[in-house]
Amino acid sequence: MKTRPRPLAVLFALTLTLAAPACTYRAGYEDNPVTRSFAWFSYLNADDLRKTCQPGGPDRYRLVYNGVWREQVRTYDITAGPGRRGFDFKAQVRGETDFARPIPLDDVLAPWRPQTARKRIGRTELARLRGALRQSGFYAPVPQGTRVRSWGFFWVAASCEGGRFRFNAWSFPSKRFGSVRLTRVLGALDGTGVPFNRPRETWRPDWDEQRHVDRYELVVRGNGFADNLKLF
Repeated sequence: MKTRPRPLAVLFALTLTLAAPACTYRAGYEDNPVTRSFAWFSYLNADDLRKTCQPGGPDRYRLVYNGVWREQVRTYDITAGPGRRGFDFKAQVRGETDFARPIPLDDVLAPWRPQTARKRIGRTELARLRGALRQSGFYAPVPQGTRVRSWGFFWVAASCEGGRFRFNAWSFPSKRFGSVRLTRVLGALDGTGVPFNRPRETWRPDWDEQRHVDRYELVVRGNGFADNLKLF
């Protein structure tokens, strides 16, 4: 039977979360709200793809859409299967936490877990995705100094194709962000049924007065994010 846990149980879970050490992202961390939070910047920077990308290895893609951190974050991981026959497609969407719903006693972290959809896709679907990446300017050098902000809208994409690592980022509002053609392709594939949070102008939080609002700001230097200007 599902029931709402006592406040002490939730407090214990949150204590574990805060006590967890910052870590480098590893496959599977995105499924756990604790490890996902502390490895988020490593995941966003695709540190694991950078480390393992080499000739002869599987092609991999990572796409992240931030539609305001507290409202919607979408992640997509695509990996070539054994023998390069098909690709594993994994989509996750995290929205606003709903504390009004009952929380199962055996999973007090349930409110923070994303919706997940996973399936196999073929080369035709991958070709459409790569075409959308090309149209979006993914294969062009990432503009230095591009800033992404958790309280706004942005895309981040990384890939390992033929042993070569690539990285790019688009921040709203900008002409480059307007050129991104990923929404339709990914929306048709992800299977979550959750529509994209549409871009809009958002209010910049006050760092001093809004201490408990989840927020960060990152800047592109070289072929990735170099500065973590502000943590949550």
